[in-house]
Amino acid sequence: MYQPALTGVVAAAVGYLVVKVVAPHMLRYLKSRGIVRPDAHKPGKPEVVHAGGVIIFIGVLSGLTAWLVLQGLSASFLKGLVVMSAAAVCFGVGLVDDLKVLGGLTKTALTILGIVPIALTALLDPHLINWGRPALPVIGQLRITLIYWILLPLAVAGPANVVNMLDVLNGITPGTMLVAFSTLALISAFLGRETALILSLLLVGVLAAYYPYNAYPARVFNGDSGSLFLGALLGGLAVVEHLEFIALTLLLPHVVNGFMVLVSFRGFREHRTVPERPVIVEPDGTLRASRSPKAPLTLTRLALLIGGDGREEEVVKLYILLELTVAALALLSAFLML
Repeated sequence: MYQPALTGVVAAAVGYLVVKVVAPHMLRYLKSRGIVRPDAHKPGKPEVVHAGGVIIFIGVLSGLTAWLVLQGLSASFLKGLVVMSAAAVCFGVGLVDDLKVLGGLTKTALTILGIVPIALTALLDPHLINWGRPALPVIGQLRITLIYWILLPLAVAGPANVVNMLDVLNGITPGTMLVAFSTLALISAFLGRETALILSLLLVGVLAAYYPYNAYPARVFNGDSGSLFLGALLGGLAVVEHLEFIALTLLLPHVVNGFMVLVSFRGFREHRTVPERPVIVEPDGTLRASRSPKAPLTLTRLALLIGGDGREEEVVKLYILLELTVAALALLSAFLML
């Protein structure tokens, strides 16, 4: 895996440098266009530049271009391009929501279209993408089962939306995804998944450059364009590279939070219409869990109920710790796949 790793490192370096160059200009541009949102977890709710997903998208696209220059139209690049196409669909949906605001159900339904590029490629060129064979620890690869096909429409939309649901505090999404893609790169290296290795390394480079802009106190919000895009990339890679179990393990905190939100809302609902927020911000910036039965139950609210009041940056550190824990579980699972 030396050559793919080198390609991934070069692509990551290009993505990192492009984000560093583009981000300051994009922040100024978005602010000049009035694309801002209030930071609900800060005293006074200061306005912060929104739609930072555009920066992430540009960074990944630049790294993908470097990959093409280095490898040409190789099989691994073509698979990476298919994954990028699937994620681009979700990015587009998120960007529209950032600018125009879509309903919760409408947004979720549109992200299902993210599976289309993968499905078309698998049907037209089954040698390139041989899906329907998820790999499990100890057991190995399974044959196509009915439940796989039933869940397939959610293969990209599911990860995209659970990552989006947890994008509530400064730095959570790029922080947890940085851990997830770093782990996926390591796993891909010793499982021999070339496309996942290169694309994961590329994401590590892009997110390393982007993270300081979204970390506490955030200078830019990821927006749905950012969180849906990152989740869709992880989901797309999982399907194309038979890493569904690994991706599910890496997304466990996001999945648990998403389940809580869906149960609380009794379905999909736009977060801007929530009658009572799950977390209350004290005048000094301390976060406190709402005791109201009308407030939705989220993983953040549960953490504050159990652990007591805390600062935003402290809660984010808890999420990073949770992601590191599931990353260790994912590594163990990958070892059992050998």
